Amino acid sequence: MEAAISEQMNARLSEIRDKFAGFSDPDDKWKFLLDLARAHKGMDAALKAEKFIIQGCASTMYLVPNFDGAKIHFEMDVEGGTTNPLISRGLGALALKVYNDMAPADILAVDPKFFQDIGLNVGLSPTRSNGFASLVKQIYLYARVFAALAKK
Repeated sequence: MEAAISEQMNARLSEIRDKFAGFSDPDDKWKFLLDLARAHKGMDAALKAEKFIIQGCASTMYLVPNFDGAKIHFEMDVEGGTTNPLISRGLGALALKVYNDMAPADILAVDPKFFQDIGLNVGLSPTRSNGFASLVKQIYLYARVFAALAKK
């Protein structure tokens, strides 16, 4: 049985779905991701611990969760790798636009195929696609853990 998607989460998904539907040129998606990357504030270097590295990314991506008992706040940053990290950072920032500061149940109610459904994966290199899938998987793992903790 799937949980209902909250109004706040539904609004976030609709905003992103509408944004991607409005791209008339395939390059618009990349420009949008680059804009997200440039606008993303990053995170404090003190938080960048090995245990928070997302495995499978061409760049070194960190995802640090903080659960306040109701919502999960994520810190994310990307450091250089074998490629320009701006696209990776933009992908991470896009994921945070969906999942950041949401309750674990809200996160778990969203089908992770959402990003495929909006066409995000079209044109992504296999490395970036795998890295993004690893990021989303890690977000869902944190949500499951924090959902279990919230029940106690």
